[in-house]
Amino acid sequence: MKSYIFATDNDRGGVILCDIDTLEDAVVYLQNRFKGVVRVEQGRRYWTPEEGFDELDPVKPDLPVPD
Repeated sequence: MKSYIFATDNDRGGVILCDIDTLEDAVVYLQNRFKGVVRVEQGRRYWTPEEGFDELDPVKPDLPVPD
């Protein structure tokens, strides 16, 4: 099971827990199920109509500030 976070163009959305294995398949499923899907995320990977499929860079830990 995987979870996907999604948002729609009317500021609705949520989390779906399902047996869909890929983000690409989840986007298709969510677009068919909900009107106006504008973002789908799974881990660091995401999809938007403007950017397509992409991945966020990992957050770098804060480095200590020298005195």
